[in-house]
Amino acid sequence: MTGRLEDKVAIVTGGASGIGRAICQRFAGEGAKVVVADRNIAGAEETLALMGATPDDASLVEVNISDSLQVERMVNDAVKQFGRLDILINGAAILIRTPDLVDVDEVLWDLTMETNVKGVFLCCKYAIPAMTANGGGSIVNISSMSGVRGVGYSVPYAVSKAGVIHLTTVAASQYTSQGVRINCIAPGGVDTPQMRGSTASAEAFAGRNEGHPMGRVGTADEIANLVLWLASDEASYVSGSTYIIDGGAWAGAR
Repeated sequence: MTGRLEDKVAIVTGGASGIGRAICQRFAGEGAKVVVADRNIAGAEETLALMGATPDDASLVEVNISDSLQVERMVNDAVKQFGRLDILINGAAILIRTPDLVDVDEVLWDLTMETNVKGVFLCCKYAIPAMTANGGGSIVNISSMSGVRGVGYSVPYAVSKAGVIHLTTVAASQYTSQGVRINCIAPGGVDTPQMRGSTASAEAFAGRNEGHPMGRVGTADEIANLVLWLASDEASYVSGSTYIIDGGAWAGAR
């Protein structure tokens, strides 16, 4: 099936690599005009190349999502270039491994919250008016299983991702009636540069595969499949939901 996002305009934050890149590629293949948003310009340019993008159907924006002026500019530029905004994917985030709570540096806590929670808040804040001006849209926030069950290797990351889930619920309660569907996904282990970095070693990463019910972690393309559905009109009756996508890992652990 193709053309599921025909004539739609999407902003994807964190589009320079991993899950964000896979989403950009999938959206482009389904007919969307895509704004690849990231602080990593080289990676974003590579994403555009992999998409086979032209100026008529894609663009790149360098953005620090914790800066309100930059986020507002990102949304305004997307609307100016493509005439509307239909989809926002909040994929940009940082993961910094930390010691236990009492030894966590306050700087790392603030940095994580600024990006992972405030960044999602700001992107929603400026995208929602652009969507309601055009009759509505779809927002998909990317949380993590760390926000559902917690992880010991990063207190701020786990708490920030729990915040993304709750922000999704509250925002959906306020804006679904205005035509903006807001949902969230909580991926488990996914083979991305971020995950390979967070496991700290090749042996630890291999252990994630061996201990998984499916014998492997997920792929970025598999996550993009769910995001595509939520962003498309096929999910027209879905709002305020959080979808766990972890290949049965959490179910198997309980």
